[in-house]
Amino acid sequence: GIKAIAKVRAKEPALRYGRQYFREISRDGKNFYFPQDGNSFLAYSRILDTDEILITLNISLRPQTFFVTVDKNLSPPEKNLKNLLHPEKSFKISEVNKRAASKITLSPLEMAIFKAEG
Repeated sequence: GIKAIAKVRAKEPALRYGRQYFREISRDGKNFYFPQDGNSFLAYSRILDTDEILITLNISLRPQTFFVTVDKNLSPPEKNLKNLLHPEKSFKISEVNKRAASKITLSPLEMAIFKAEG
């Protein structure tokens, strides 16, 4: 819950001081877009120096899977995005339609905070 989020925020300076960038998403890996309604999937990054932290939120009442764009230089393909709230969960970053993206599945109303490993 909130305690776990606060703990991650305290450990990651990018979450406190980083610039925020909304990330494009895609259901099919071909057509990327910014979320357009309130019953969707929201993704944004906080970037500070060479660190990118990706925050994803499934604001739907059903499980959802989306490709989420990340910065190709900071979170390159072939690395894994580790969920900082649930370290046992990670998603691979791939080259998807000429961009770095990860196919992420979230449960209903789930939030995840990711950082590229390595």
